[in-house]
Amino acid sequence: MKFIIFLRLFLLAITVPAVAASGNYGNNDRDALIQALHAVSEDDISSWMHTLTSPEMRGRLSGDTGYDKAAKWAAGKFDSWGLEPFFSEKGYFQEFDQPYTLIHDKGQLDLHIPANNDTITKSYNYGEHYWPWGISGSGKVRAEVVYAGHGLSAPELGYDDYEGVDVEGKIVITELGIPYEGNDPDTLSMWQPYVDHSNKVRFALENGAVGLIFAYHVASPRPTADPDFIFLAASDEVIEDLFAGTGKDLEKVREGIRTTMSPSSFSTGKEATLALTAGYHPEGRTSNVVAMIEGRDPDLKDEFIIIGAHLDHLGMMPVLFPGALDNASGCALALGVARALAVSGVELRRSLIIVLFGAEEVGLVGARQFVDRFPYPAENIKVMINLDMVGRGNSFFAVTADPWAELLDILEENNDRWVHRQMMTRSSPWQMPMRPRTDGMVFYMEKIPAVTFGTRGAEGPTLYHVPEDTMDQIDIEIMRDVVKVLTMSVADIGNRESIRLDTL
Repeated sequence: MKFIIFLRLFLLAITVPAVAASGNYGNNDRDALIQALHAVSEDDISSWMHTLTSPEMRGRLSGDTGYDKAAKWAAGKFDSWGLEPFFSEKGYFQEFDQPYTLIHDKGQLDLHIPANNDTITKSYNYGEHYWPWGISGSGKVRAEVVYAGHGLSAPELGYDDYEGVDVEGKIVITELGIPYEGNDPDTLSMWQPYVDHSNKVRFALENGAVGLIFAYHVASPRPTADPDFIFLAASDEVIEDLFAGTGKDLEKVREGIRTTMSPSSFSTGKEATLALTAGYHPEGRTSNVVAMIEGRDPDLKDEFIIIGAHLDHLGMMPVLFPGALDNASGCALALGVARALAVSGVELRRSLIIVLFGAEEVGLVGARQFVDRFPYPAENIKVMINLDMVGRGNSFFAVTADPWAELLDILEENNDRWVHRQMMTRSSPWQMPMRPRTDGMVFYMEKIPAVTFGTRGAEGPTLYHVPEDTMDQIDIEIMRDVVKVLTMSVADIGNRESIRLDTL
């Protein structure tokens, strides 16, 4: 171990003077680069993440008081390091309307199974078998359960899960996503309007259903769609119990829908009880937190590098969802880059924007607000680096579209110079993604150069949208190295004479 540390220090000592003289980092000298490289410690990152995941922040649900506290805390960090607000409206806060729903109890999910002249009731456990969603309303319903595939009506695509089945006054089971799993960009484009989860509720309501069991066992904070419609997300154990005795096999039905692109809806012959108490707040408002280090070159300062991460999580449902990996990790990394460049004296010719997005978890709302209200031409954004769930593993990855592959080369070069971790990069032809569920996709879909940067190689399962997403699953050491790579890459991109990116 001592030899490895010595080798890293030796490589750093012989590399920094040559790199500083190469011109990639503008007029920044060796001392400034070294200070930037070591400006953020593991203790800094850990402290920031513990603050963001504390009970005081209430899981950082956009619209709720916990998110507001987190946003004010982050803005205070930017201010203390001397970063400027990017928007002139409300300091560091780019505000927008955002309804939200608070979950007030753990809800109820029971299955009622006919047995001779009697009924057997099986009750399921919160967390173990089901999670509430903010998209739900309040109340209690007992009704027959109908399996409705992906819960979509797309007649122009020759697909309708509700054709030939009666769901009036009943509860439907629907699957995640859409039935199409291919990569043809034209087909993806046609299916794109149906990707969002809210379609499941919309079509269920249009067909008269009173509740929905979502066959996707995670929690979600999306705000209430209908005050009387109950929505719970259940494990496959629950769905298999509903399939029992129907002559249908869950995995075979799923595979049949995917391979034939044909619905396979049917009644389970069983009833279920769904219940939840939720409080819908249509008047809610939230914000992005946006700060800037302005470039020093009068000809290049209106070109921008963006480091982005979503600040929000699921909130209290009704227990605390702390959201350490998703996405206190990305926020801590964005803060780390901001601090390293601000306190080191490293100068940038281009401007750097650090944006902590609100309302990512309810449909990328904050990222859309940022792009729609960006006060410069979109082509002035030279790169957006998205950080979402970056805090586990022992190596890096970075992905983008082929026209922007030079950005991957820059990230790789800076990893090789400063950190020396294994790094996988990949670019592919630009195409419409099927499930754009992270902020970078808003930029990507506007054909703004966007890179997803992450970590890989973690042992054990990744805990996602559960209360157990705590600091216990975070690898602080690799997060420190992410800050180093991104800090030096921003110093590199921010000072290059030109960046060769193809337009789309």
